[in-house]
Amino acid sequence: MTTDDDGGELREESSPRPAYQSQVHYLIVQREPTGFEAPHTFFRYGERVLPVFCAREAASTFIAYRALGEGWYVRMFSVGELISLLFALHEKVEWVLFSPLPGHLLIEDALSHMTSRDNFIASLLVR
Repeated sequence: MTTDDDGGELREESSPRPAYQSQVHYLIVQREPTGFEAPHTFFRYGERVLPVFCAREAASTFIAYRALGEGWYVRMFSVGELISLLFALHEKVEWVLFSPLPGHLLIEDALSHMTSRDNFIASLLVR
């Protein structure tokens, strides 16, 4: 979980939670001209956040609500694929937000469900 310190910075509050124990996860992706499927991210306090969903329908609703534009779609990732992607994005993604509700991204309670990329990976490995 994250908290806001007095300087507006996010910091980790607790260790990994086993809430991410699904066999598959869903990301919103867009195919780049190189063929790579780039995941949708957003910024919070200047750091990139990756939304990860436990259901395809939740990710589809997120796309519709956020009006991401053409080319974005939902893709299923196995645990291994997701871990590989998170390692590949090591320099770009700091935080993971698990199953966010699209209209609640600015509500602090929703953002308290963010966890660091490294803790999210650790929670996926602890099965």
